[in-house]
Amino acid sequence: MPKLEREGVALSPALASSGSGGIPQFPIGIYYDDGHAWVRLDEGNKARIGLDDFTQQVMGDIDEIEIPPVGSRLNRGEVAWRLRHGGRKLSQLAPLGGTVVEVNQRLSRDPSLANRSPYEEGWILKIHPKALTKEMPELMDSFQFRKHFDQTKAELRSFFNNEGLGRIYGDGEEVIRGAAEKLDERWWRVLVTQLFHSSPD
Repeated sequence: MPKLEREGVALSPALASSGSGGIPQFPIGIYYDDGHAWVRLDEGNKARIGLDDFTQQVMGDIDEIEIPPVGSRLNRGEVAWRLRHGGRKLSQLAPLGGTVVEVNQRLSRDPSLANRSPYEEGWILKIHPKALTKEMPELMDSFQFRKHFDQTKAELRSFFNNEGLGRIYGDGEEVIRGAAEKLDERWWRVLVTQLFHSSPD
């Protein structure tokens, strides 16, 4: 059985819980970007990329994922895909640059895979990285990302009043599922720019 690291935070990808509101899980063996995308290195000079547990919890049931076609060239920090839930859209940024060599076709038929299994069946695309040795050091491992995540949450308190923050985190550490729908436009823009480093669509 894969080793479970302390506090239940860093689990193996297969054991990371998802699919409902709760404390976001950031599995070991995966690298994270501060825009809440993850990277796992595969054989054949490929990098598998997807959205993290926090993203799927905030968005709620994902209705659609717009994914670039095979052959597209991505640059780190530019839009890699777009998520939609109801009237809310979120553009997430590429954690690595490279050429798209495969996309998860199952997501076009069942985008909820990204909710149920964000680190396994719900991966979004694979790329051939173009600057792996340069860009990988910019990513964080599980414990580094948890620390970053907690620091960012603390910083958000300067933007959100208690009511606004409560619409994301409830009374404690757990994320309210579908928080995106519960925020008005002002707070949604703050969330997207501060936590996802993106721009609301």
